[in-house]
Amino acid sequence: MDEKVDEAIEWWNKLNKTLHLKHHEAAKKYNLSLEQFHLLLELEEMEHERSEDVLQIGPSVGEIAIRKGCAPHTISERLSRLQKKGLVDRVKDQHDLRISRIILTKKGKGIIDQIRHESRDIFLKNLFESMDTNSLNDLVEGLRELMKKLE
Repeated sequence: MDEKVDEAIEWWNKLNKTLHLKHHEAAKKYNLSLEQFHLLLELEEMEHERSEDVLQIGPSVGEIAIRKGCAPHTISERLSRLQKKGLVDRVKDQHDLRISRIILTKKGKGIIDQIRHESRDIFLKNLFESMDTNSLNDLVEGLRELMKKLE
């Protein structure tokens, strides 16, 4: 049993790595570096975390830098490149005009959605459609069981 568990973990890691690479391939189509793509994803995640706080729009450069473990000037440079591409905007904080808040633009959100669609949805759909029915049924059943154990 331990051998099968180790094999399952190995396949899981390979699958995650392959899906990650598919995201990067799709990001390159939109002329995004790996760092830029990851920064967009981080901004999206931070935006979702803040969605309940209506008083504050977007994180500051400093907050992003802390979260990413980078120097603020490094994050600021990356954000400037994304801003030139129209993917993010800087908005002055209403309570402290020295602080700029970073928000994803509609174009930035659209590119994230498109990359996800291309790399995950289309890739997985094609992959699953290429499987024989019995293998696909076994996979679905196994994933269903896995989700039940996670809940």
